[in-house]
Amino acid sequence: MANRNDLRRMWQIQIPKMALKQKYLMHSLFSITALHMGHSHPENQSLYIDRAIRYYNLSLQEFTLKLQDITQENSTSLFTCATLTVIFAFSLPMLRPHGEATSPIEELFGIFTLLRGMPLVIGEMWNWVKESEIAPLFVDRELDDTIVLSDDVNNAIKLLEDRNQLMSKSDSDRHIYTLAIQGLKECFKLISSKERNNGMVFNWPISVSQEYIAFLRSRRQMALVILAHYAVILNEIRDTWWVMGWGSKLIQELDQVVEDEWKSLLVWPMEMIVKGR
Repeated sequence: MANRNDLRRMWQIQIPKMALKQKYLMHSLFSITALHMGHSHPENQSLYIDRAIRYYNLSLQEFTLKLQDITQENSTSLFTCATLTVIFAFSLPMLRPHGEATSPIEELFGIFTLLRGMPLVIGEMWNWVKESEIAPLFVDRELDDTIVLSDDVNNAIKLLEDRNQLMSKSDSDRHIYTLAIQGLKECFKLISSKERNNGMVFNWPISVSQEYIAFLRSRRQMALVILAHYAVILNEIRDTWWVMGWGSKLIQELDQVVEDEWKSLLVWPMEMIVKGR
């Protein structure tokens, strides 16, 4: 769940202690544990997935009720449970049998909706959680302006910007895409940090506008090729079990739905993901 020592201690010690006091958090931890077991033991995967969904549903019932009454005492557990809910949403689609597989793009809509709701939850509890047992989650999440992106990332971003200027039909569309591309660039910088944590991949879905998500839903080509570059970001943390496979499956589907006129903007993302496998 973590690639820094302080985060490992938090997940291994502090959060289980918190879960002893909050049943919904314990159920949430059980759901993630079951999914991890399903990932580690594919021969019993369906059994573990069933358990994971059962625990997730139990957690969600109480979690939803608790969100109606956020206090300093329960804020840390609620925020942790919200984080685990997003991890659950990322990991479940990659574990489903092929016969039950759904579109990665469609799955992302649900995840984006979850993540976009996070600031509403965080807003009420931010001052509490940033000084709590889960404070390591918020370390080094500020954008480091000294980070210089590699030439290939900068070139890929420049191609997106140029195509946006050329092809967008209105100033409002162009602005929506510009913000999405800018957020993507910032997310590339975040994951380039030496002190990164894998949760930084959530930053871009949280930041994109509702209008951009609507463009994705309607399969607008500019929106899709921007999303292809987010697949590269997901692939950067491919060794993390709950995101494993996301980058490659997403780019495979995008390759099927992006029109020929736009395929040149998929070349770099596909090369990066194939290289990283």
